[in-house]
Parts: sequence; structure tokens; C-alpha cells
Amino acid sequence: MKEKKFEPIPIPWEQRLRELRVRVLPIIVFLCVGAAVIYLWRDTTSHPTLIGQVVGERSAISSPVDGTIINFYYEPFDEVNQGELLGQVFPRDSVFLQSQLNLIRAEIERIEQTREPVLAEQRVRLDLEDLKISQMETRISLAQARLQQQQAESEFERFENLRNRELISEQRFDSVQTKLELFNVQVREYQNMLEYYSDRIREIEDYTSYGDRADRNPVLAAIKVQEQQMEAILAEFGPTPFYAPISGVISSVQNAGGEFVSRGDSLLVIESREPTHIVGYVRQPFTQTPEVGMNVQVRTRKANRTFFDSKIEEVGGHVRLLRRNLQRPGAIFESGLPIKIAMADSINLNLMPGELVDIVLSP
Repeated sequence: MKEKKFEPIPIPWEQRLRELRVRVLPIIVFLCVGAAVIYLWRDTTSHPTLIGQVVGERSAISSPVDGTIINFYYEPFDEVNQGELLGQVFPRDSVFLQSQLNLIRAEIERIEQTREPVLAEQRVRLDLEDLKISQMETRISLAQARLQQQQAESEFERFENLRNRELISEQRFDSVQTKLELFNVQVREYQNMLEYYSDRIREIEDYTSYGDRADRNPVLAAIKVQEQQMEAILAEFGPTPFYAPISGVISSVQNAGGEFVSRGDSLLVIESREPTHIVGYVRQPFTQTPEVGMNVQVRTRKANRTFFDSKIEEVGGHVRLLRRNLQRPGAIFESGLPIKIAMADSINLNLMPGELVDIVLSP
């Protein structure tokens, strides 16, 4: 009996493609995804050895003396250059300065009243001494007037700012302006008187040659001592300037113009835009002991992650507690050994101070 031969049933291509899609394609996709994950994990997202922060120059300016801030018009985000005059601190103790000037004035009056009678031929010398005393009194008055003028100028600038913001009346502003103009007139008059006395003294000294013998006259010597003392006091109580120690951007202003500050109070903070180095922290326990000269790989956290190689310049001497932004997620207290890493000068990194980076220690 002959066996019957059956023809194989043809399988449609749609069925074969379905089998390929259901059985073979998932395996191929799985292998491709696995290879991609391994590649990315190894070359891009592998766990860094430590975390670091880009560091730039930063300077906090403090008040050099007790007093009031004047001529300070800067705000946050303003750019400043190194050595630029930022403002002045006017000493607050003007009462003490006035008392010191009054003390010198009293000493000059005592010198004038205690001179012994002299002969008629010494009248010229007495005239010279009178002019010297008048000159000294005028200098004291000029110093007091300038002190009041500076205080009036500071008050005028503050009231002008208030008037521009419509916080005071025009009548109040006019009274402050009139007060300032009065002190300006006093200063000009005292300057004119001082120039007159100086010219007269110079004429007498040139005519009689008393200028060469002034050091042998006790009265003139005493007056000269008081002049030097007054100059020292004015130099000590004059406005103290403060300058920008570095070039950069003002990040914060703690005290504005017109406010009173004590010695050592923070005035403002300047931060440089240019990074200088990177500080990383090797967490405990140490899997590798960092050493000076060891190669490292720095990875930025920008959208297009940039890698560059660098070296450890310095290693800290103490393990420190890490700041919150440098700790791993979920960690409460983490400590690490700080290391200083050089910037790559040959690569345009566009890193900004304060930016976080990942660091891998090379074996």
C-alpha cells in the first residue's frame, strides 16, 4: 500500500514576519540595549570617585573703622576692577574730634597769654607770632568747617535720594541744601583767610630771616608742635576709603551708603568670574590615597558632558565635614580629605566658580 504524500502547507509571509517579530526581534533589541547600557555606564555614567567644586577668587570687604558709609553707590551684580575706589567710611566720633580741636585751640590761647614781655625791637617777632597763632586758629576753624561740610554733604546726598523718590518735602530738602551751601561758604572764607596769613608770614620770614631761626624760638616751636598734632588728628579722623581688592562682580551688599557700621562689619562681597582651581573631597573610607601629582579625570555636569585630564596640585592635611551640596543624596554627615586640582588651560571649559564636577582618580 503506497503511502500518501502530503504537500506541506505553505506559511504566509505575514505569519513568518510575525514569528520573527515575536521571537527573534526582542532578543536582538535586548542585546543592543544591553550593549548600549554597558557602553554608557563604562564611558559616561560610571560612578565617580569623588565630587568637586570649581573655585574662584572671592573677597569680603569689611569696615576699617566705626562710622558712616559715604560715596558708595554700588549694587549687586555691578562689575568692579581691582584697585577701584568703592566708597568711604566717615568716622562717627565727630564729638571727640571737635574736643581735640578745641583742646589745641585752648593750647594756642595759652601760648599767646603766657608770652613774656619783650623789647620793642622784638615787636616784629611778636607780629610774626600773632600771625602764626591766627593762622593756627584759622586752620582749626577750617578743619571744623570741613568736618561739618562733609557731614552736610553726606546728609544732602541722602535727602536728595529721598526727594527723588518723593519721600520728603521740598521744604525739608531746601533747608538741607541751604545748610550745605552755608558750610561751603565758611570753608571758602577760612581758606581765603588762611592764604592771607600764609602770604603775610612768608613776607615777614623772607624780610627778617626769622624762618631760619624759628626752631630757636620756643613760642614758634610750641606752635609748630600743635600744628603737627592737629595734622595727625585730622589724618586719623578723615574719611577712610576702601578699594576693590580683586576684579569681579559684587555678589552681595550688606550695608549701603548712609548706614552706620562698626569696625569689622561686612560691607560687600566681590566674586571673580574666572575659576582658579577645583577642590575635591575624597570620602572615607579611602579606596585610594590621593597624592600630589596623581592624574585625575574631571567630568563636568553640563548637558554636553566634557571630560578633561588634570593633576592633583595639593593635598589637605585634615579630613573635613562636607557641605550639604557636596554630600551624596540621603547622607546626613559625610567627611572627606580635600585636594586641590589644577584647571586645564588648553581646553575651553566655560566653567563658572561654584559649579559642581565629578572627579575620578586614575589608578
